[in-house]
Amino acid sequence: MNKIFNAEQFISTKWDSAEQKAKFANQFVKFVDNGFKESDFPEWFYKRLSMCFSHIAHYNRQGFFDTFFTSISYKIDFIRQTLDCDCYGDSTFTYSDVERVLKQWMEEKHILSTYQLRLSEVSESVERAEYERLKVKYGGK
Repeated sequence: MNKIFNAEQFISTKWDSAEQKAKFANQFVKFVDNGFKESDFPEWFYKRLSMCFSHIAHYNRQGFFDTFFTSISYKIDFIRQTLDCDCYGDSTFTYSDVERVLKQWMEEKHILSTYQLRLSEVSESVERAEYERLKVKYGGK
């Protein structure tokens, strides 16, 4: 995995080191860059992510994954919630420093507009297939 974040960018908390924060940030980038694959969503990552960006745990890892990553529109919901988060808290107690740099990374990479375009392309493809099916059914040209 390409590591774009390092411990020097973050402040340790009472519970987690700056290295752990960097590990989370780099896993987040990997997860997003790889299209939100379940194989890039280990338990440790879910536990931290469910406590960031105003997300909630959704009972367990699978519930969280099913809520946000099983369709393009769900992924857009996740991206929007992540980008809309105000990243409150003192970085010596929270991951707010990590949240801020990840939001900036997502904005610079145009993650939201990329997924909105994908959704539009999928919708158009489905509509065109339905149009062709209806032309055949009703003998249209």
